[in-house]
Amino acid sequence: MENIKNIKNITADVAITPRTTFGELLTILGLEAGQKRTGRTPKRAALLAESGEAVVKMCGISVFRNGYALYENGFGRYSVLWLPYCTRFTYCFNKLRDAEKDYLRETAGLPEDGFAAWKWMPVIALFGEERITQKLNRGFGNADTKNNESSEDDEVEIEPEDIDWEGLNFVWDDETLGVDPLNAVIRRETREKMLAGMTDKQREVFILYHKYGWTQQQIATILNNSRATVREHLRYASQKAKKYFG
Repeated sequence: MENIKNIKNITADVAITPRTTFGELLTILGLEAGQKRTGRTPKRAALLAESGEAVVKMCGISVFRNGYALYENGFGRYSVLWLPYCTRFTYCFNKLRDAEKDYLRETAGLPEDGFAAWKWMPVIALFGEERITQKLNRGFGNADTKNNESSEDDEVEIEPEDIDWEGLNFVWDDETLGVDPLNAVIRRETREKMLAGMTDKQREVFILYHKYGWTQQQIATILNNSRATVREHLRYASQKAKKYFG
């Protein structure tokens, strides 16, 4: 197990531990919250090749002295983040009906000045996972990045196999806030009809992939199949799903 007590910042020779705050991390790297980056966010390969040894590497997060961090969630997905932009986060919920707007909100922002006091790992994990979820287009409960410069050009990668098949627009969505109960029931019934039309293998792969977010390789391993076989099951299942959610 990595000895986290002796991790050093190569530049400033300041210890970075799990107790280091995000604000302290920025200071160690000589950065300020909201500071503009130079150029575009590098791809992962370029980041690893050109940034040298990571200042700190812990729990799937690598921080580099040039101000970038690589977040890897352990499921074949990752994002590259410019750390000074990880200071503004707004949750965006489902659209509300007029009658709900008196007691519910469509958005909820986290205080910008609060991130400096957070421990650095949760901050990077929050933004890294949010970028990945945005890329997967699951939407609900994720930070609004449409008008947020902090997300522009941040690289998010998923395995090529995880891209939706045949234009399928499907999100496994259960009991989200603000959804009309009748629409929720209709969606669940439609989903059940869709699953009933699949073979057992297709249904199993489809659920693991879309509901639980497993990669094809993970599914292949757990089911003791080849990745090519899983890919075919998923492709045929997606063709059937498109009839209901195309």
